[in-house]
This record gives sequence, C-alpha cells and structure tokens, in this order.
Amino acid sequence: MGIKNTFSSLLGWLKHEESSPYAGKETSPKTIMFGDVCGSTKLFETLGDVKAREIVSATIDLMMQAVGKYQGVMIKTIGDEIMCTFDNPVSATLAASEMHKSILTDSNLSYFNIKVKIGLQHGEVLLEDGDVYGDAVNVAARMVSLSKADQIITTRQVRDELPGELRAKTRSYGKLNVKGKQEQMEVIEIIWEEDTSDLTMLPTQMLDKDQMGEAASLTLRYNDIKIEMNAEKPNLVLGRDTANDLSVDLELVSRKHANIELRQGKFVLIDKSTNGTYVITSNGQKFFIHREEMALYGRGIISLGKDINANTTEMIYYKCV
Repeated sequence: MGIKNTFSSLLGWLKHEESSPYAGKETSPKTIMFGDVCGSTKLFETLGDVKAREIVSATIDLMMQAVGKYQGVMIKTIGDEIMCTFDNPVSATLAASEMHKSILTDSNLSYFNIKVKIGLQHGEVLLEDGDVYGDAVNVAARMVSLSKADQIITTRQVRDELPGELRAKTRSYGKLNVKGKQEQMEVIEIIWEEDTSDLTMLPTQMLDKDQMGEAASLTLRYNDIKIEMNAEKPNLVLGRDTANDLSVDLELVSRKHANIELRQGKFVLIDKSTNGTYVITSNGQKFFIHREEMALYGRGIISLGKDINANTTEMIYYKCV
C-alpha cells in the first residue's frame, strides 16, 4: 500500500512538472544587452515630438545595425531603449563599442550631441515566445541603470569571459550593492574609446597581488592638508569627527562619513554616511554612492554629503598612481 501511494505521489509530481509554465522550455547561455538613448526627454521638450522621434529612431537604427553586424538578436525596443541578446560576451562588447562609435561619428546625430548608455550581463536565460527571462536579464537591466552617457557597464563575470586585448580595456568600480542580489557584485566599465592610456587596469593586470600592494599610492588634498596613502598607510577615515584621519567639518558630513581602503592595488572609497558621497573623475564622469563603494582611479574630486557644482568649495582632490 505504501509503495502504491509513493508511486501515485510521484506520478502526480510528474504531471505537475509537465503542466508547469517552464516545463520543456528552451534555456541557453546568452549575453543580454540593454541600450538606452540618453536625454530623450529633453529632446522632445526642445525639438518637439516629430523631430525628436526622428532622432531617437535614427539612433536606434544605428544600434540595431551593430546588433546585426555581430550576429545579435533584437528582442524588443521599449521607447528609447533596446533589448537584445548575443551568443557570447565578445560579440556583445564589440557591438556595444560599435554603437558608441557609429553614433559619435554620424554627422546628423553628432549635431544634437546624442549619446547612449549600455548594460551587459551573461548567463543562462529562458527563451520563450521571442522574449528572454532570467537573472542575467535582471542584472543587465541594473547595469544600464548604473551606466552614464557614453558608458558600457557590466560585471566581473562578463569581463572574465573577454580575451586579453578586450579585458585590458576595462576598469573596475569595485563591489557595489545591486538591486535584487543578496551579495555585492563587482561592477566593470568597458572602455570603447581607442585611447586607453589613462586606465589603471592595464598596469595592475601585469603585477602579482603582492606587487600591486607595493606599487599603489593615493594622494589626497583638502585645503592645506595633504595625505599620502600607500601599502604602509592602507586605510583612511573621513568625516566630521576631529579624530578622523581627514576631518571635514560641514553640516551634511557624517561623523564617520567614509573610508578609503587599499585592496590589491586599488583604492576603494566606501560610503557609510547619511547623505552619500559624490565623485567626479578627470574625464567628467560623475558618481554618487550611498552605503556603497567604488574604486578610485586617475584623478578626481570627492565631495562628502554635497553635490559637486560650480559653487562647491569644500572638495577633496585625489590622484591615484
């Protein structure tokens, strides 16, 4: 009797699996790309609906041409955003770079300073009725939301799948909290411009972990204060408290606002504040982190608790070597 009940239960389970909406569906490893036209709302406000729509459509057409050139599959367009898949991260990376370059050099679009931002992720996805579902889709959508104009943002997982010449054209922003993920993910920018001489990732990839710790240094300047960080001084505390390594006595600055730590040759800024931390890099890219962390590279400006603009005076200047 027990065996019969067990068999009946198993048969019922099998029937339930067959009726599941995902039973027998096709899954496959794919690289997911989201591409978003930046500033489209302003275009519609300033140029009117017809002209703005023409510009957005022309931009999306160029993006779709790059998808086809690298054997990608267009899944859908959503207003001023595209979603597509590639068989591997290399094809997706080359297509993303092609999109930026073609838009930059297009005479009609360059007049309006059109830019796009792109997010990538690779993983197993569910293919159903011409659409794709899965964790990789969600992460790719999160990457494009983290991206700024002219950027390609992805994860360490994608970077590790790239060959050496493409991997060299990347830089890490450190591990960040990604919505929907319990553990932090290392966020990577893929540099599509030809000149990558200012990338800190290039020399660090040629060093052992021990060597990277010895080679790295960071200089901070705040008013008349200058602080050097290196392997002998790998940690720094910033905030309003006078006991900190660097004290910034401003209303929006928390007592223990942020830390900077040396990790395997990279200096990582860790925000622990109420109002967050603003960073502008030497190439004009602007970041806001709140209870998150990012890797510092090259030169830039840090502002604790207050956005950086023309009226900002209490700024911390940094330079990484």
